Amino acid sequence: MISRGSRQRLLPAALQSAKAATAVATSKRIVSGNSQLNQFLRTTMQPALDRYTPTWWANAHVQVFLTFVVPQSRIKYRREMLVLRDGGQSSLDWVLTEQYRDCAHDLTHDSPIALVMHGLTGCSDSMRSICAEALRNGYRPVVYNKRGHGGMKLSTPKLQAFGCVNDLKEAIEVVQQRYPSAKIYGIGSSAGSGLLCSYLGETGGDSKIEAGVLISPGYNAHQLFVEGRINPMYDFLMTLNLKKFLLRHQSELKDVIHMPSVLKASSIREFDEHVYMKMHGYDSLLTYWEDNNPMRAIHNIQRPVLCINALDDPVCTKDQIPYETFESNPMAMLVTTGKGSHCAFYQGHVVLKSWANEAAMAYLNRVREYTGPYEHQANKTA
Repeated sequence: MISRGSRQRLLPAALQSAKAATAVATSKRIVSGNSQLNQFLRTTMQPALDRYTPTWWANAHVQVFLTFVVPQSRIKYRREMLVLRDGGQSSLDWVLTEQYRDCAHDLTHDSPIALVMHGLTGCSDSMRSICAEALRNGYRPVVYNKRGHGGMKLSTPKLQAFGCVNDLKEAIEVVQQRYPSAKIYGIGSSAGSGLLCSYLGETGGDSKIEAGVLISPGYNAHQLFVEGRINPMYDFLMTLNLKKFLLRHQSELKDVIHMPSVLKASSIREFDEHVYMKMHGYDSLLTYWEDNNPMRAIHNIQRPVLCINALDDPVCTKDQIPYETFESNPMAMLVTTGKGSHCAFYQGHVVLKSWANEAAMAYLNRVREYTGPYEHQANKTA
């Protein structure tokens, strides 16, 4: 039993340790290219960043765990199935706005659309909270579900490659047909941020997405997965989830992959070798990632883009962050936090809420207010 005197001596030390931990945890930074756009956006993002106070009792690994157990918003979706040009199918899950009471705005035909992209093995179920945040800010949220995700069956023996944007382009065409007067804004989480980055880079000035927010992006996927820079424990766990995902579609894929070899994979590298590399006709992982790495066309991005990374992210680690890319790109902004883990960024002590969702909407709202010129990187280097 600790005596009263001991408790009195321990309390100041504990408080000091807590303050030190908080100082490290809340180390925050904004990195961006020099442009009128980014100067304008900083006036919103700096206060938003200053308001972030991470949940003190949750380290990086606990925060990852919490992403699976913290309740999502109770919004509901209406699914629109999409038949793709090659016979495959994906879907758009539209939020049923009339059933969600916490909406401060009446949506109209030209209300901005928040197109949300899920993670590696996820679907719209894991995107409910960010959709709710978008709805509270006057956006019409819709989640793009990739082939085979969200309970969908495969109609062709094909999964979407990591950075292939063809299916996404078709989905965006449908969104534009449904709401031709509305502007589209993108939000990607984890692997979804890689897809969004690939789209913005590949389409450049022809992008149908006006601006994008990337939450916990991994940047150079080749380095992360092929060169083994990912944390081994998370590499194993993510591979396990990928195998579980694949087992749901083994009957449709049995003629294009060797399932026994896939099930023996102990890393994402091995999984990609047996699945995505062969499925899409590549001779090596090097050539596969040359076409699918989100960084492959990052210098061609000509829309405002925000990346949010936590320095304690155990999946997309801090050594992957290309600070020089943000320093030289007038369209790009990076926000880093000391704590936040991977796609978590929880704040609060009992009732937890993701700060990244709020930051994403603050950024997009500010972009919509901007009326000045865009200074593209091509112009900067000319």
